[in-house]
Amino acid sequence: MSQLNDYLVQIPDKPNVLATRMSNVQAHMVRLKPLVESGVIVMSGPTLATHPKTADEGLAINGSAWLVRANSEQEVRTLVADDIYAKLGVWDLDNVTVTPFKCVLRKPL
Repeated sequence: MSQLNDYLVQIPDKPNVLATRMSNVQAHMVRLKPLVESGVIVMSGPTLATHPKTADEGLAINGSAWLVRANSEQEVRTLVADDIYAKLGVWDLDNVTVTPFKCVLRKPL
């Protein structure tokens, strides 16, 4: 088995997919839960075009970001491609960035 490495993953959404994203968030979270529990995904959340200016304003979601521990970039890309957001066309897979990263500080949940 290869050494696990850290990767920062940025996954942009395609245009006009917020309704599809929101109607499938539960299935997305069900899939992520075991990956988080096993330590494969260290951090996950939506990226925003801007922060809300008021408490009533919705989130301007424009993609997702992960911190992943994996053996290779290809393993990370497979995790992304296997997600329901990828399968339903929410994520723009042609523009995913997977950046090698060295996480030196971690705080357990």
